[in-house]
Amino acid sequence: MMDLSHLGKEVHRRYDELGIIQVFDDGNKRYLSFGTADEQSCQLRSRPDQPQHEYTRAMFAIITLLNEPQRAAVLGVGGGVLIRALFSYFPTLHIDAVDLRRAVILIAQQHFGLPRDLRIQAVHLPATDYLQQASPGSLNLLFSDLYLAEGLDKSQLCNDYLQLCASALADDGWLVLNLWKEHREDGRMLPLLRHHFATVLHATTMDGNWIVWANKSQITIDKKEIRQQAKRLSASLGFNLWQAARGFFRH
Repeated sequence: MMDLSHLGKEVHRRYDELGIIQVFDDGNKRYLSFGTADEQSCQLRSRPDQPQHEYTRAMFAIITLLNEPQRAAVLGVGGGVLIRALFSYFPTLHIDAVDLRRAVILIAQQHFGLPRDLRIQAVHLPATDYLQQASPGSLNLLFSDLYLAEGLDKSQLCNDYLQLCASALADDGWLVLNLWKEHREDGRMLPLLRHHFATVLHATTMDGNWIVWANKSQITIDKKEIRQQAKRLSASLGFNLWQAARGFFRH
């Protein structure tokens, strides 16, 4: 088994049919791991609702384009940090927290403080099954962040999966997709995304992730207004939101 002692003390370990799930704590931060060197989640204990990884902040930065979404789904719960951030920021938002692994949902609740609240519905299903069951146009926000121990769940790269995402979203709803920079570089994903979505914004993070924001409608972007809004929000969020968002407005 890989030595993960650099993440701190192991405070929980559990196994399911897909392997090991571990929680580590270094006194300052708490980490979720699937037994590999990659951190599945990182939570600052003093600010548990604040996204820590650069790619998570880039996903969360979609808030710069939102008003008051009513229904969201997060496919791939991890430690639930993104869900907690959305839950705190939007006081009326209802969120489906969807994961293939029931144990991951339980660990997010028990060790990362994912709220047990009527506004958060825990759903133990494969992402594709969830999307197939979703009512067309029912979601204002859809985050797809599907990773297992061996890496990216490649279903996210398929035409059928993107079609299901587009179907579940309202006409002005946003898909936020977490991929790797190699999927931008190989040139296949952008045409596929643009087949389903009229607006496709994307940015590559320093940690090697490629984050996509996609909308079925043609969205007019006022970069100056978004930058001002992001800078206003940064103080309360505790991190530079414009730094997380600006890459999406370079294209």
